[in-house]
Amino acid sequence: MVGAGPEINDGEIWDPLGFSKLFDRNFDFNMVMTYPHVQWLREAELKHGRVCMLAFVGMVTQSFFQIPGEPQEPNYWKALDACYADPVGRLGVVQISVFIALMEGKYFPEDAWVGQMDREPGDLGWDPLKFAKKPGFDLQEKQLTELKNGRLAMMGVASLACEHVLPGSVPLLSGAPALAREAGPAAPVPAFCGATAAGRAKAPRTQAKYTTQTILPALAWIKTGFKESDLAPTELRAVNLGGVDVLVGKTEAGKLFCVGNLCPHLGTPMSEGADVIGDTIVCPLHGSSWKVGDGELIDWCPSPPIIGPLTGLVIEKKKLAIFEARSGFFGGDIEVQVDTNAKKAYEADYWKGILDAQGKNDGTYY
Repeated sequence: MVGAGPEINDGEIWDPLGFSKLFDRNFDFNMVMTYPHVQWLREAELKHGRVCMLAFVGMVTQSFFQIPGEPQEPNYWKALDACYADPVGRLGVVQISVFIALMEGKYFPEDAWVGQMDREPGDLGWDPLKFAKKPGFDLQEKQLTELKNGRLAMMGVASLACEHVLPGSVPLLSGAPALAREAGPAAPVPAFCGATAAGRAKAPRTQAKYTTQTILPALAWIKTGFKESDLAPTELRAVNLGGVDVLVGKTEAGKLFCVGNLCPHLGTPMSEGADVIGDTIVCPLHGSSWKVGDGELIDWCPSPPIIGPLTGLVIEKKKLAIFEARSGFFGGDIEVQVDTNAKKAYEADYWKGILDAQGKNDGTYY
């Protein structure tokens, strides 16, 4: 791909955070693209770069030159408002908007997210001056030049915005005529030890609605609402049973299993793109994998490179929650054994802290 950086890494793509590899896992197994293909990333980069090249030139030029007879506003932060206030300016904004809509519709990067776009990223086939057909014209060199200029323009536009919001943050732009920021009215400072706002009444004590006693497990077999025959091998279905989020599925061999739907790492719903490979389930976010039979951890946050392992370092490695699942003898309905008091037990410590801090209406504590 053009822009991989032939002058560095011996032509290898410089991608230390592994963004170009994010799409690989899910699409190969279930045709569901959780992360964008590198085609979509490059299309977005080129589009942002082109917009910023136009924007940077326009923002700087607007500071020093204006078209006679048109709205005279050197400050580009106010230029759009000046266009809206002028009849001709409004027509210009409409014209630009319609043109952008037409171009976006005609050259929409369909299927770029899954890497199946019918053109190269950024290639709109628009070459009215026939530069690409001239002898000795190096198209790849010009594409790389455009890409790098676009990256530089994105940094330039960001620096203009930073200088406007934080004067002096970009020394080379200090004092530019279009970067002066008007001083707004000072925000009211809340009183620390001063007067309290009038009309604010003290909230009454809340009646205790939750217990602080120890909650014991209450195991029960609950029907999921679907049959074993409804599930194909490697298929997954999420369901909430008695306040517990579980994920019911089958291995590649067709064996029924049930695991917790939330990844032990960051609580990612496993139902949103997880893969079943053999008797292993793989989290769609960072690629952690567990055995579906006993919840044994196989791999902890291997992807994307660098980011995945770093996020895994700060959280203790854990097994995946496993639930007993069975299929009814007569109807084939799938049932799962869950603790119907799990939610209450989980919330008990929270409510105990709230109620202890609140106290009873008679002045005592729970």
